[in-house]
Amino acid sequence: MYGHDPASVRRARTLSRLIGAALGLVLGILYGAYIITNSQGFLTQNRNIALGALLAAGVTGAASLALAGPLLSVEPFLWLERTLDDAPIGQLVGAVVGVVVALTVAALIAVLLNPLPWGLGIIISLSAGCALVYVGVRTATRRREAIADLFARGAPIAAGHADVNSVPLLGQAVVLDTSVLIDGRVVDVAAAGFIPGHLLIPGFVLEELQRIADSGDPIRRAKGRRGLHVVESLQSSPGVQCEVVALDFLGTPEVDSQLVKLARARNAAIMTQDYNLNRLATIEGVRVLNLNELANAIKPIVATGETMSITIVKEGKEPHQGVGYLDDGTMVVVEGGRNHQDEAVTVIVTSVLQTAAGRMIFAAMEISDLPRPRPRPARRPAKVAPR
Repeated sequence: MYGHDPASVRRARTLSRLIGAALGLVLGILYGAYIITNSQGFLTQNRNIALGALLAAGVTGAASLALAGPLLSVEPFLWLERTLDDAPIGQLVGAVVGVVVALTVAALIAVLLNPLPWGLGIIISLSAGCALVYVGVRTATRRREAIADLFARGAPIAAGHADVNSVPLLGQAVVLDTSVLIDGRVVDVAAAGFIPGHLLIPGFVLEELQRIADSGDPIRRAKGRRGLHVVESLQSSPGVQCEVVALDFLGTPEVDSQLVKLARARNAAIMTQDYNLNRLATIEGVRVLNLNELANAIKPIVATGETMSITIVKEGKEPHQGVGYLDDGTMVVVEGGRNHQDEAVTVIVTSVLQTAAGRMIFAAMEISDLPRPRPRPARRPAKVAPR
């Protein structure tokens, strides 16, 4: 439970059952007395039967409200508390605006329909009020960003003096996870304007980066510091809207599950490079943005038969193979390049293989770079011995 000790929750449920049982006993006896008083049969003729009927009504009422007590008191309270904890402030404000507008319209309808006879005006007004409250809350919470944008608009900007960086972004918000912040490419992507919504950095992600930065392993420590530096760069970028979300989910210790819950609460997408988080978010119906997929999509296409210059950095797995890399990290397997390690050679692309991990290029050495066979020395004529 969100911030509650399980023992205290059990005590609250037990107390609600006791109160429900006492209230049900009283209501059951009153209901039984009403039935006995208004009956003309054997219930009024035999005192023992009447007492038994009263006792049965009281026991039935006590058992019913004892079972329904937690469902009518503790469970709605816990549900409301979880909803208020998970809901962002914009959604709560939208719900309040929707309730106020709906009650105002319902009050106007009640004034107009009050003269109707037989209480029809009150019945119609209450029904319309309940329906309008539901529709108002539903609409306001779904359109909270549009409502906030409407109130955020101040005086109109003079023509010719509008600042492009000051225009609010209206796209879907994006939640950043730890792997994306450590990677660092999100700074250039966001600065280039390819993320239409503002960026959300959860507080628990910053805590995880801080733990990584304080690690004893120098590699992990460098990654954590790079992630914190990326956060600072995003906050200082003039064309990027970055928000640190201080929303914590106490009942969910896993960071991946907290990211998914935050994305669902803010109606946002998740930018990640983690495979497990990608699958979890997809199952939960949350949109996922993968930087690796974006990088693969914008890579220049290398066609079969083209030539390129590559530096052989190591030997391949197969005989006579050498391995080199392009500037973007794409692996190039060169047939016949085993003996040209640490040399820049010209190769011809033979095939391109696209996998889930990235693109792999197979190439062969150009004929001019192949080692030429050494010419054999000319045979000297055999000397004939004089006779």
